[in-house]
Amino acid sequence: MSGSRIVNVLYLLRPDERSAPDVVRTAAEVRCMRFGTEPDLSIKQFDPAAVMIGAPFDHDAQLALDRVSTLMLPTIGIGTGPSDRLMCNVTAAIELHDLRAILELLASPATICSGPAGRSANGVGMWLKHSADDFATVLENLLVLRIPDYRERAERVVQACLWIGSHLGMGGEELNTLLLAARLREIGKLGLPDAILFAQRKDRTTEEQAMYDRYPGLGAKVLMQFPMFYGAAKIIEFHLENFDGTGTQNLASHQIPLGARILRVSGAFEMISADTGIRARDEVIRILGRGRGSLFDPMLVALVENYAALATTSGNGGQATRRVRLSDLHEGMVLAEDIWGRTGLKIVGAGTRLNEHILRILLSLPLDMAVESVEVQKDS
Repeated sequence: MSGSRIVNVLYLLRPDERSAPDVVRTAAEVRCMRFGTEPDLSIKQFDPAAVMIGAPFDHDAQLALDRVSTLMLPTIGIGTGPSDRLMCNVTAAIELHDLRAILELLASPATICSGPAGRSANGVGMWLKHSADDFATVLENLLVLRIPDYRERAERVVQACLWIGSHLGMGGEELNTLLLAARLREIGKLGLPDAILFAQRKDRTTEEQAMYDRYPGLGAKVLMQFPMFYGAAKIIEFHLENFDGTGTQNLASHQIPLGARILRVSGAFEMISADTGIRARDEVIRILGRGRGSLFDPMLVALVENYAALATTSGNGGQATRRVRLSDLHEGMVLAEDIWGRTGLKIVGAGTRLNEHILRILLSLPLDMAVESVEVQKDS
């Protein structure tokens, strides 16, 4: 194709592959990355417009795509056959000019969204990242229309996920994906009739309960249509799986994604806390403990028990506070007020003791630009 421009492509190498197929290397500017590795700074600076992967499209390929899902890029399979994970699949014997046409088509939104001349070829990736939060807010608003108390419940789950994730060393895109899943975890409930959605568990028939239990899969299927939501969708899909393998999809232990295990115990914590009252901390911990090793990852139960000590303590207990600039926050300080994001989502709640991971989050997330300082407990 005369006039074709070169598109940057990230190719995922299997253990038995030494390089990308010839047709790919000829059609695009290619950077290769081994299965099982995370995209590093050099990959992000390379600024790929698409991800490519070769046949077969098996479990290893699924895991490899999970590793790069934070890039939020369209994916092309070479000789893989159709799959929900792929934007498109092509024959391994595709002609050079046809592959170039496909790559240009996938990269074309970047040209539309790139703004000023000289912007990188992957303007669509940046556009998707900035649009994801706005779109998530729209979906949240839909949930609130159907489930009036959803926003308050979701915020409590977000706070638990943030605390647990940060204490496990999660950060950046990984933590953002978890928080997005926490915000949208019940999106599949929009497909349930009122008679099932609002009924008590004891009042549902076996068939109705089975339909209710499918809502994580329904929600994940909807979100997977949008590349920027794929990572969150995988968390939502498995977030009601039981740690001992007795869930609907029979995944057990570390077969269940870490984000899904965190969301499982965080959602349970929120539900139990709402049922038993904010002052019943010991009761919340006791009920959660019943599911240790069966419903919940034992390690995460221990963490959420620690979190419960903060979340079920209201106010500052009469302690004196002082105001500190955001740039002067350091480990060990205890927040005396909430810190909010630009979109109205609470980032960190009052009562949180700051550690290295939480401080890193505060530096990476888009905070309310009007916030220059925050109240902390005076003796911290």
